[in-house]
Amino acid sequence: MRGVTVRGSASVSIPQIHSAIVAERNGVENFSVSERQLRNVVDKEKRLKMMEGDANAMAAYFHRMSTDNQNFFHLRRLNDDERLKDVMWVNSRSRAAYIEFGDVLCFDSTYLTNRYLLPFANFMGVNHHGQSVLLGCALISHEDAEMFEWVFTNWISCMGGKAPSGILTNQDAAMKKAIVKVMPNTRHRWCLWHILNKLPLKLGGYDKYDEIKQALLRAIYDSYTVEEFENSWNEAIDAYNLGENAWLKGMRSTQRVESMNSFFDKYLKKQTRLYEFVQQYCKAMERRAEDEKQADADSARFFHQLVSDFPIELVDEKVLEYTIEDRVWVRDPNTHKDIPTRRKREYEVKYNSNSYEAWCVCKLMESSGIICRHIIAVFEKNDVEE
Repeated sequence: MRGVTVRGSASVSIPQIHSAIVAERNGVENFSVSERQLRNVVDKEKRLKMMEGDANAMAAYFHRMSTDNQNFFHLRRLNDDERLKDVMWVNSRSRAAYIEFGDVLCFDSTYLTNRYLLPFANFMGVNHHGQSVLLGCALISHEDAEMFEWVFTNWISCMGGKAPSGILTNQDAAMKKAIVKVMPNTRHRWCLWHILNKLPLKLGGYDKYDEIKQALLRAIYDSYTVEEFENSWNEAIDAYNLGENAWLKGMRSTQRVESMNSFFDKYLKKQTRLYEFVQQYCKAMERRAEDEKQADADSARFFHQLVSDFPIELVDEKVLEYTIEDRVWVRDPNTHKDIPTRRKREYEVKYNSNSYEAWCVCKLMESSGIICRHIIAVFEKNDVEE
């Protein structure tokens, strides 16, 4: 695409550029890029002609950070004109957090708040309080497979060569291609937030759209087991005759990007320059660390009480199964505290009396690293103190 950039800088219209390239390639079948895609490429290349002061200031900031802390990782590459093209960085706190919370993460490149409109790609994990944890980021010039391969390869190298067990992304084909190549053993799933944002576009034409949306949301958020989800999802598909809608097949994931983008909005603006961008990112990291400390303190003071007693069933000579009726608790998006709803449901807890291990259907321990109140209640019932 280098020739495209040269022509675009000579005040030639995009349609003229496109027609000329098609003629050179002997037909549109040999040049799959549309005029709109071509315009995006040319516009992006123009924005990449950054002020030298901005790029140099950011490089100087990275140098100071590396001098102060050898665990601060940063990497950049230049284009053919020796201008800054892409840059990524991971601070020491993120590298340490990845050891504890890097089994499953979310990668997002949809955040565009900076004066050059460069996508801000970031890696996010989830800590033991259900809070988003920043695990590294990059400012990238293009969103193609080669770019994502560069980001993923260097990020994994920075993290000691250990790829995550699972990764959540948007429905980007180039991203999927890069993940398969760089992280072949990592389970890849789509992020629910991106999927739900497409509901009006993909399903808005149905007469009962509002009912369909609520039925799908209930299947997603009210299911604790695979069987519950599959049954609720299939019931919604059958009830509204959605079986032929290919877009709906296999929609399962989690929601993480929305809250993180909202969090970054407090620190980053469209006028943010490159060297300011990195500094503001570091401020955001400090705020996240303070939030985690506060959550640690809160968890030592608060405990949710169960709303009823519970029966016990002998599964075998070692494993006991308890059925606990409790309210459904949800996390308030504003206060980030768990609050009870009026809805109730039963939770099954299995307890091994020999190994003192327990498993709950709510899977709070597996997803967040926190022992749920249902397991705690079972431990208390069996006088387990440690």
